[in-house]
Amino acid sequence: MNKPITELSSPHVRSIPIIDANEKLIDIKTVGFIKYGTAPESPETEPYYRLLREGVVSKLEKAQILLPKGLNFRLYEGYRHPEFQQKLFQAQLKRTTVANPGWSSAKCYQQAARLASPVKTFDGQKIVPPHSTGGALDIEIINSAGQVIDFGMEIKDWFRVDSVLCESYYPDLQGAEKDNRVMLIEILESAGFVNYPREWWHFSCGDQYWAFLNNQDSALYSSVELSLAN
Repeated sequence: MNKPITELSSPHVRSIPIIDANEKLIDIKTVGFIKYGTAPESPETEPYYRLLREGVVSKLEKAQILLPKGLNFRLYEGYRHPEFQQKLFQAQLKRTTVANPGWSSAKCYQQAARLASPVKTFDGQKIVPPHSTGGALDIEIINSAGQVIDFGMEIKDWFRVDSVLCESYYPDLQGAEKDNRVMLIEILESAGFVNYPREWWHFSCGDQYWAFLNNQDSALYSSVELSLAN
C-alpha cells in the first residue's frame, strides 16, 4: 500500500467537528470477552488503560467472533488520560530531538507527533488525541497459550525500533509477520474500525480520524478528562 499517510494531527482531521455521543467508558475487565495485558508504558496508566467507549466495546465483540479458532484479541491500551498522553509525546519528542540534532524544533515536533499525539500542534492549535477519547485502542492477537502471534515486532518496542517497521504495510515483511498484520487490520476494519497506517496496532472508531477516513460530517467522541488517581 503506497497511499500517502494522513497524520493524526493533520488539519483535515483536526477540523472535523465533534458532537459527543455521551457514551460511557467501560472497563473491559467487567465485560470478560476481551483479554488484556498489564498496564503499558507506566504504572500511571493502570487506572485507565482498560477503558473504552461503549460502542467500541460492542465492535470489539463482533470482531472477536471473526478471529480464527484459538486466537483472541488482547488489549494493550485503550483510554489514555490527556496529561499522560502529553508526557508520552514529550518523551518521544526528546528521543527524536537527540537522534536528529540537525533538525529544526518544528521538524522534530512534527516527526514525534507521528507516533505519539501531542495535545497541541507546534504552533499551539488544539489536538484531540485519539486515545484520550476512549475511541482508540492499541491491540494485538494472542494464541491459545497466551502468546502474541508474530507481527514482526511487539507493541512495547514501538520507540526502540525503526519507525518504518511500525507501519501497517511495511514492505519488507514476509510470511506470518505480514499475514498476521493483514488479518488484524481486515478483521477490525470489517467490524467498523479504522487503522492508523503508521502503527499496525492502532485502531479507532468514533474519533476525528475515523470520521475523516469515513467522510463523516462529525466525530462521535471528544476528549475525556477523568480525575487523576492519587
